[in-house]
Parts: sequence; C-alpha cells; structure tokens
Amino acid sequence: MKQKVKTNHRSINDGYRLKQNKLHDKRHSTETEANGHQVPVVWDRAYDYNVFDKDGNKWIDMTSGIFVTNAGHANPQIKKAIKDQVDADLIFAYQYITEIRQEYVNKLLEASPNHFEKSILLNTGSEATDAAYRLVKSWAKKNNKKYIITFNGSYHGRVLGSAFICGSKDATEWSSMVDDDVVFIDFPIDPDAEFDPSILPPADQIAAFFLETYQGWAAWMYPPQYIQALYKFARDNGALVCFDEVQSGFYRMGELYGYMTYGDNIEPDLICLGKGISSSIPMSAILGTKEIIDVDLNANLSGTHAGNTLGCAACLANIKFLTDKKFQKELNKRIQVFEKRSHKLLDYDCVTNVNARGMVAGIVFDTTERTNKIVTDCIENGVLPVCTFRESIKLGPPLTLPIEAIDEAFDVIEQCINKNI
Repeated sequence: MKQKVKTNHRSINDGYRLKQNKLHDKRHSTETEANGHQVPVVWDRAYDYNVFDKDGNKWIDMTSGIFVTNAGHANPQIKKAIKDQVDADLIFAYQYITEIRQEYVNKLLEASPNHFEKSILLNTGSEATDAAYRLVKSWAKKNNKKYIITFNGSYHGRVLGSAFICGSKDATEWSSMVDDDVVFIDFPIDPDAEFDPSILPPADQIAAFFLETYQGWAAWMYPPQYIQALYKFARDNGALVCFDEVQSGFYRMGELYGYMTYGDNIEPDLICLGKGISSSIPMSAILGTKEIIDVDLNANLSGTHAGNTLGCAACLANIKFLTDKKFQKELNKRIQVFEKRSHKLLDYDCVTNVNARGMVAGIVFDTTERTNKIVTDCIENGVLPVCTFRESIKLGPPLTLPIEAIDEAFDVIEQCINKNI
C-alpha cells in the first residue's frame, strides 16, 4: 500500500483518516457508553515507543498507553519475567507468601527513600488512592483531627473513597454521599502563587493534604515555593502529606517519584503508585511510614488479586530496568531534549501554557476546537498524543523514546500547529 508518511519511526498509509470504524462501533454496542472516550485508533500491537494497527500504520506513541509503559511497550525484560513466572506454574496465590512478592517489595523499598518503611500492594491506581484515603481517615480519628485538604480540578480515581477527594462535581454527583471533612482549595496555576493558610480550616484540625504531583489534564505543576510552604505548614501543625504518584511515578517527571522534583527535604507520609509501576499489567501500591500503614490493623485493604505473582514479576523487572545506571544516563539526555522542545511551543500565539518536567508535558491551547484539530492532524501524520477533549494536549511517551524520535514527533506537532493557525 502506498504510504504518505514513511520514516524509521512512523509510517501512515496514503488516504488514512482518523474516523470511527466497525470495531469502534462494535465496542460501543457491547460495552457501556460511559467508557471508551478515546480517539478511534485501533491498536493491533505496540512495541517500545511505537503503536501499530492491522493496516500497517505505525505511530510514535506519545501516550505510553496512558502514562503506563514507562519502560516501553512489551519491554523484553518485563515480557521474560512474566513468561518465566507463568512457566514456574505459579500464576495465582491469593495472599499467601510467595518469593516473587517478597523480592519485589524488598526491591521497591530499597529503591525508595528510606523514610518509607512499609507497603500495601493493590491492583489499580484508584484502589491505591481509595486505600490511602481510608488510612488518612483512620489516622485522623485516632489523632482527633478532621479535615483533608485537596484541590479543585484534581483527579484521584473512580472508587468511592478516591472520588471523595476528586475536585470535580461529576466525581460523586451520581451518589447522595459526600465527605464534608474534605475541603477543596484552588490549584495554584500562577507560578508566583504563595500558599495561604488563612483560607484553611483551623490548623490543629487538619489531618492531611492530599495532592496530585501534577494536576492531570494539562500537567499543571505546583510552584516550588508553594509546595515548600505547604509542607512546612503541615509539619508545623502535625498534618500528613500524601502524594498521588499514579501518573507521575517511576521517572515520568525525571525522578523515581515526582514529588522529589519539588525539593530534597520533602518526605511524604504516603504515596500512591500505579501505571508505570509495572509498565505493563495491572498493579499498584502505597508506600508509607509504619505509623500510617499500620494505623488500623483491623482494616483489610488488600484484595483477591492484589500483589499477584505475574504483577510482582513484571514490577520487579520494571524497576530493575528503570533504575539501571546506563538507562538513567540516556534518560537524562532525552529529558533535556523533550523539555526544550516542549517549551519551544510557547513561540506559537495559540499556545497559552506549556507545563513540562521530565518526560511529561501539557500543551494548553486557546480553544478546544483548535486543540482537537491539531490532535487529529498529528494522528493522521503518525504521532499519537493524549487527547484530553479539552483545550490541552498531553504528551507522555515511553521513557525509551530515542532523541531522534523525540525531535521527529515535535516536528510533526509544530507542522500541525502551523496548519491550524
């Protein structure tokens, strides 16, 4: 088939157009309409930083699925670890002790800052944030505290507990239940914003601050001085600090955990992990101090498949791959190019903000209509961004994306912006 785009990193057939297809229609007729809000690209396979369909189209993946495949799609080391675990005839073991589970937990804690003493293994990011919410509520009750402070516009998952701390009305509007002890404050978009304790409830009644490491839809980063002041206030007043690292963890922001980019002195009481924790199959975790993790020994925060053997095998291979010194050296070079090319997009008048750190960027445009046209044009030219269906495009490629492909992807993005000016 004749191709209109053909490079080492992408190829698109002549005449390809982004549009709904039979498989897309079939999905919507057999699954709930509440799911499936994504652009109609039919994935046939994905390897490293490329996504392929059955017609021979190949995209540079700037999504990592949705910030999952940090180590690359179908990473050979992770595939081998999963296959070896299957071949060991131990695919499922409920909550019984297994060597692979303990080996992974040991490695995770070893790689993490040493103030994290214990873990909870789960399956999804929503489960992790839900369990963290429950831990905070138990700790608050035990310590005669009340309020959880979080942010308008935040997203922490779809389980009820995690939905209580989501800063959007639609998170819990289906339910008659709300948690009146959760207080929402505005996200500090202004880079010069200062933390203002005067808008908070009484300091001695605040149990915890619950933060996304960056706010999802446009990768909004907190001003560093804001986080520093918030953290000092929490420590001065005996409040917990909890970071939702589901999107930002495992070097997405350039450090093992994204909160580390806000200062060496930041030591959260809890962090929630998911997505890039395995770069593959469903797994999540909470890390925290012993005091918080074991605050209620009657609370069973696990589940049937939590800490399953295949997931632990994948996670162990993933963290070994990502922490390798040679990989880290190459990643630092990629980050420099990715951040530079991201910020260069501010040269366009239609780009109102660029939020970039590590290998994640939120590109904010002046209108949703323009944004959606740019997304469509990018896809039709072999670059797959995250479509937010708002006035932003998010970029979060596998951390294995070579510099040549980073430059090529941004060249395409700039061409598509120019087309839609």
